[in-house]
Amino acid sequence: MTTTSINTRNKFATGINVFVLPDSRRRELLEALHGINEVILRERLPMIIASNFHVGIGSPVVINYNQYTDRKLGQVLRTVADAAPLMKLTHDVSDQHEIRWYQVADVVVPQGAADEIEISSDSSAIARIGILVAKPGKQAELLSALKRYGESLKGAKAPGFLGLASHRGDKPEQVASYERWQSVDAYKSAAVLPPVAALDAKIRDLTDECALHLYEVVEVARFDLKQISAGRSARAAE
Repeated sequence: MTTTSINTRNKFATGINVFVLPDSRRRELLEALHGINEVILRERLPMIIASNFHVGIGSPVVINYNQYTDRKLGQVLRTVADAAPLMKLTHDVSDQHEIRWYQVADVVVPQGAADEIEISSDSSAIARIGILVAKPGKQAELLSALKRYGESLKGAKAPGFLGLASHRGDKPEQVASYERWQSVDAYKSAAVLPPVAALDAKIRDLTDECALHLYEVVEVARFDLKQISAGRSARAAE
């Protein structure tokens, strides 16, 4: 099983690439992204650790969650001849596209003191990803609220909660979150718990922009292990 680890120990640069597009163009985007992953493997580009595709559940968004050894090396892929036209295609088929850069700030897991959650396409688990813009001067407070939100899920022993990672943006207003859940129903059941709902409202109150959506994981690639797991790509792209 191919997995990508999110933890505070590995000081990777996290690039979260957000594409907004209609369902009719989703397959074309996913095929282009998969082609880019194949180029990375073939060219053995050492600075890219992982690339993980997520398809919005009920939202027109596709997210590629990437890990790099160094953000400064993030532009190298653009210079690879076989990758450049595929990267252009991902932009052409999308109505909107943007990459933002982060470092993992905190990880909360449901049991024990571990600080690691995993992205995997080999199960029914889903992700809830937040792309957030904090109100001026509120980045630290927003990160704290995200940590308390994860701790409230842990304290409530919310069934199906698999962990939360908060991310500090390279820009002072940017924050991201990555939650992992066993199922959509598990998330929906936990979301209405009073302490969880209150902290979710607090998180939203601290933001000027708040995009929080549920996603299927449809492909996981680990280039340091030379592995790609296609997972549910075909079904999710229908």
